[in-house]
Amino acid sequence: MLLPNCPMQLLRVPLNCPADPSRRFLTARKFDLGKAIEHYETARRFREENNIIRLYDMIEIADFEKTRKLYFHWTGRRDKKGRPVCFYDLEYMDKDALAHWEKTRTFAQWKYSQADTNPPNPDMRQLASVYIDSMIRFVIPLCSMMADRPEPSNPITSSLYLVDATDFGLKRAWGVRNFAQEISWLLNTCYPETVERIFVCNSPSYFQSIWKYLKGYVDPHTAEKIVFLLPDEVLPTLREVIDDINIPAKFGGGLAFTHGQSPDLENDIKQHLGLEDPSKTLPPGPIKWIEELDGRRTALAVGSQGGAERSDRVATIDIPASNISAQALSVEA
Repeated sequence: MLLPNCPMQLLRVPLNCPADPSRRFLTARKFDLGKAIEHYETARRFREENNIIRLYDMIEIADFEKTRKLYFHWTGRRDKKGRPVCFYDLEYMDKDALAHWEKTRTFAQWKYSQADTNPPNPDMRQLASVYIDSMIRFVIPLCSMMADRPEPSNPITSSLYLVDATDFGLKRAWGVRNFAQEISWLLNTCYPETVERIFVCNSPSYFQSIWKYLKGYVDPHTAEKIVFLLPDEVLPTLREVIDDINIPAKFGGGLAFTHGQSPDLENDIKQHLGLEDPSKTLPPGPIKWIEELDGRRTALAVGSQGGAERSDRVATIDIPASNISAQALSVEA
């Protein structure tokens, strides 16, 4: 379903058909067509003005990997419904990380020019957008392609987020208020309905007092999806939605995963991508799906290194006709 007079190709965010941008914006605006169109146009303008599509192909891989540590990142695992499980440790958001993030806010907005041979130097919102795009353009479509999940004909449209809030105090909360405001604005504006639930784990007993303060800096729609768990509530709650082997060890599960780590892929996903060999892993930097002339899907590693753009094939996948959600996957070159 497309919004009248809204050329969805302008947004050019590859998604599964039932979770296409029109449906996400309509759902976010409770199917109020006028508000959905206005919301969509705000996102479209932002992406055009910030050159997000071009920057995704050009961003320095080192910059992308630095940005990984500032935001939620995929563990390489899924919940019981097949949705990506992402992780963030608030301990990382210390004064040095915040200082780096604040510095990127002062950068001039990067503008694409064919005549400019220098590597991109994107600002904070551009960096964040490119990083979040990697979820939309690679991770979520990959999880939709997996047929080993309940209801494989229904596409994956959102992710589950796990936050470690151990030792997160009021002083640190004051420091992250601008960060919380920016990331919630970006998610709500350009990536509506991609957050399934956010579990704030190991939250201290006084965290509700901190939340009363921070809540004013978080988009209300995002705030509704946040669940706070005391230490003794974490593992029982997560076990309801995630298998033990895919729960990070910090929360009592069997996955050795730390903040900033690259995805530790499930065996089924490795097999799907042809990465069973232990020496083969996902490359650093952004990855996107493209459609080949024969209908197969190819995961392409993009980004730049020292100003030289790459276009490296990571995997090529045959999509069975029976996999309706994967067949509906929208991809671009």
